[in-house]
Amino acid sequence: MLDPREAARREQAKYRGTTSALAATVIWGILSVAAAGVVGFAIGGIFEQLRAVNINSVFGTWDTGIPVAVRGWGLPVGILLLLVCIGQYGKWNHRFSAREKGYAAIGPLTIILAGLAIGTWVATTMWLAPDAVGVAVDPTFGQNEPWGVGEWILYAGQWWLPGLLALLAVLSYIARVRALATRRRNNAVISRLLASGSRVDAEIVEAPLPAHDASRMTASLVAKFTDAVGTDRWVTTMVLIAPRRRRR
Repeated sequence: MLDPREAARREQAKYRGTTSALAATVIWGILSVAAAGVVGFAIGGIFEQLRAVNINSVFGTWDTGIPVAVRGWGLPVGILLLLVCIGQYGKWNHRFSAREKGYAAIGPLTIILAGLAIGTWVATTMWLAPDAVGVAVDPTFGQNEPWGVGEWILYAGQWWLPGLLALLAVLSYIARVRALATRRRNNAVISRLLASGSRVDAEIVEAPLPAHDASRMTASLVAKFTDAVGTDRWVTTMVLIAPRRRRR
């Protein structure tokens, strides 16, 4: 019988860097954007209803360009599809890159935000114009009310709602690129230290007291050591403290 760990390694090596794994990753990534777009479209419809209720008079038009059924079904169906597609995207991304942690190229957060931005933008193109810009027109009693700050913010939602999501998508991608660059630098330092560094004895100078009611705990330790030129240095590291054995 094959060792499950060896079977997992063979399965991972079978798809590593292959065209089929790359194609599956791209396809599921596009489907994830589309599913997030459905969610974004439904959110845009809900926002339009909120916008119409607040910027138009109670006696004015509360109609919306996006049907109630579309936004009512679009949100739960889109979320369900998004969960399936993102799960498949992660599986094939990991198979292609042979990484158990992290994603190659684009992470799921950027994909979701990009899909939401596209979906909300499409929804805003279908929004109905207000009865009048800057004032809530009362066709029954003629008591028109000028818009306040909140109404102007809701009116401008056709620009800032998809724009904000697009900005978040760009920022998430930039943050991912910077995190990957930092990880590569750290890995390079570790590799260099393992190849040419030397092991030294260290003294634990600060450690938390163990929790008696916990089977194990993660703790931050401060260690002091002396480098090759005789300079004292301190490092902080996270360790997992194993459970203590109880005497019977």
